[in-house]
Amino acid sequence: MSFAGGSPGLNAVQALIDAQGTFPAIADKDWATAAALIVKKLLTSAGQTAESLIALRSAVGASIFDTQLKTLSHHQAKQLARRLDKAVPDLEVSTARAAIAHILTLLVPAIPEPAAIDPVTDHITAEPEAVTEPAPEPETAAADTTGDGDTPPSPPAAPNPYFGRKSFRTG
Repeated sequence: MSFAGGSPGLNAVQALIDAQGTFPAIADKDWATAAALIVKKLLTSAGQTAESLIALRSAVGASIFDTQLKTLSHHQAKQLARRLDKAVPDLEVSTARAAIAHILTLLVPAIPEPAAIDPVTDHITAEPEAVTEPAPEPETAAADTTGDGDTPPSPPAAPNPYFGRKSFRTG
């Protein structure tokens, strides 16, 4: 697309990037703003896949990508989540925040298990050795010393921050 017979938009942006040293008035935040506009356009356009969004996120950085993802409206976030995962239940995308959370879970690449280094040979082994932990023993109830079969209730783990309405009564 060109405006008034000028060079197409991509060529114009590329020319600005190539001549970056010539234009010291363009600060880094201005480049970030331009990148954010393009990211927003890509997030709202059709045809995006999880792989393309992962590549976009790694290209522009997580901060710009996540900021633009959070600016999506509920409808836009729901559409993007449905494009990425056709079988997503309605409850998972019922709000903008829920849809964005679902999108972010889809964009987390599968993290492979790190290869273990054998300390004896200093070589990377194919599979890390499995570390077995002893199974936790079930907690037993305290011995009943009263003989009536009732054990006293345990105190709550942390105090409740909500005092209730009675704590605010003055009379």
